[in-house]
Amino acid sequence: MTNIPIQVYGINLLIKLMPEGPADVRVHCPKGSPILYGQVVARGDGFDEGANAFREMPAINTVVAFEEGAEEVEGHYFRVAGEEYRVIRLDAVILSFPHE
Repeated sequence: MTNIPIQVYGINLLIKLMPEGPADVRVHCPKGSPILYGQVVARGDGFDEGANAFREMPAINTVVAFEEGAEEVEGHYFRVAGEEYRVIRLDAVILSFPHE
Protein backbone atom coordinates (compact mmCIF):
# COMPACT_ATOMS: atom_id res chain seq x y z
CA MET A 1 0.00 0.00 0.00
CA THR A 2 1.28 3.47 -0.88
CA ASN A 3 1.92 5.63 2.18
CA ILE A 4 -0.19 8.76 1.74
CA PRO A 5 0.75 11.57 4.15
CA ILE A 6 -2.76 13.06 4.21
CA GLN A 7 -4.58 14.27 7.32
CA VAL A 8 -8.35 13.73 7.48
CA TYR A 9 -10.57 15.71 9.85
CA GLY A 10 -13.86 15.31 11.68
CA ILE A 11 -16.07 12.40 10.68
CA ASN A 12 -14.42 11.85 7.31
CA LEU A 13 -12.60 8.73 6.13
CA LEU A 14 -9.94 8.37 3.46
CA ILE A 15 -10.45 5.03 1.75
CA LYS A 16 -8.62 3.19 -1.03
CA LEU A 17 -11.22 1.73 -3.36
CA MET A 18 -11.08 -2.01 -3.83
CA PRO A 19 -11.46 -3.22 -7.44
CA GLU A 20 -14.06 -5.74 -6.27
CA GLY A 21 -15.69 -6.57 -2.97
CA PRO A 22 -14.27 -9.16 -0.61
CA ALA A 23 -15.26 -12.73 -1.42
CA ASP A 24 -16.76 -13.42 2.01
CA VAL A 25 -19.04 -10.35 2.36
CA ARG A 26 -21.47 -9.01 -0.24
CA VAL A 27 -23.93 -6.18 0.34
CA HIS A 28 -26.90 -5.82 -2.03
CA CYS A 29 -29.06 -2.72 -2.42
CA PRO A 30 -32.77 -3.47 -2.93
CA LYS A 31 -32.97 -0.42 -5.26
CA GLY A 32 -30.12 -1.77 -7.39
CA SER A 33 -27.61 0.98 -6.57
CA PRO A 34 -23.98 -0.12 -6.81
CA ILE A 35 -22.21 -0.96 -3.57
CA LEU A 36 -18.50 -0.06 -3.43
CA TYR A 37 -15.88 -1.33 -1.01
CA GLY A 38 -12.77 0.40 0.27
CA GLN A 39 -10.05 0.02 2.84
CA VAL A 40 -9.68 2.80 5.43
CA VAL A 41 -6.21 4.37 5.15
CA ALA A 42 -6.82 7.49 7.28
CA ARG A 43 -9.63 8.85 9.43
CA GLY A 44 -10.65 11.99 11.23
CA ASP A 45 -10.80 12.39 14.99
CA GLY A 46 -14.50 11.45 15.08
CA PHE A 47 -15.67 14.87 16.31
CA ASP A 48 -19.04 15.61 14.73
CA GLU A 49 -19.21 19.39 14.89
CA GLY A 50 -22.91 19.50 14.00
CA ALA A 51 -23.86 17.24 16.91
CA ASN A 52 -21.08 18.56 19.17
CA ALA A 53 -20.14 14.94 19.97
CA PHE A 54 -17.57 12.27 19.19
CA ARG A 55 -18.58 9.36 16.97
CA GLU A 56 -16.95 5.95 16.75
CA MET A 57 -14.84 5.65 13.60
CA PRO A 58 -13.79 2.48 11.74
CA ALA A 59 -10.19 1.44 12.43
CA ILE A 60 -7.36 1.83 9.93
CA ASN A 61 -7.28 -1.11 7.44
CA THR A 62 -10.98 -1.85 8.05
CA VAL A 63 -13.04 -2.56 4.93
CA VAL A 64 -16.12 -0.37 4.53
CA ALA A 65 -19.06 -0.72 2.17
CA PHE A 66 -20.99 2.26 0.87
CA GLU A 67 -23.69 2.93 -1.71
CA GLU A 68 -23.08 5.09 -4.74
CA GLY A 69 -25.96 6.64 -6.64
CA ALA A 70 -26.14 6.37 -10.43
CA GLU A 71 -25.99 10.14 -10.97
CA GLU A 72 -23.48 11.16 -8.34
CA VAL A 73 -20.06 10.04 -7.10
CA GLU A 74 -19.91 9.57 -3.32
CA GLY A 75 -17.32 11.82 -1.67
CA HIS A 76 -14.29 13.55 -3.13
CA TYR A 77 -11.83 11.44 -5.08
CA PHE A 78 -8.28 11.44 -6.40
CA ARG A 79 -5.71 9.00 -7.79
CA VAL A 80 -2.20 8.17 -6.55
CA ALA A 81 0.00 5.66 -8.41
CA GLY A 82 -3.00 4.34 -10.35
CA GLU A 83 -5.10 3.67 -7.21
CA GLU A 84 -8.36 5.54 -6.58
CA TYR A 85 -8.94 7.11 -3.17
CA ARG A 86 -12.09 8.69 -1.78
CA VAL A 87 -12.78 11.00 1.12
CA ILE A 88 -16.24 10.03 2.38
CA ARG A 89 -18.28 11.00 5.39
CA LEU A 90 -18.92 8.41 8.09
CA ASP A 91 -22.66 8.72 7.34
CA ALA A 92 -22.09 7.17 3.88
CA VAL A 93 -20.76 3.90 5.38
CA ILE A 94 -23.29 1.05 5.43
CA LEU A 95 -21.07 -1.42 7.30
CA SER A 96 -17.46 -2.04 8.20
CA PHE A 97 -15.55 -5.23 8.93
CA PRO A 98 -11.92 -6.28 9.54
CA HIS A 99 -9.71 -6.86 6.53
CA GLU A 100 -8.11 -10.30 6.57
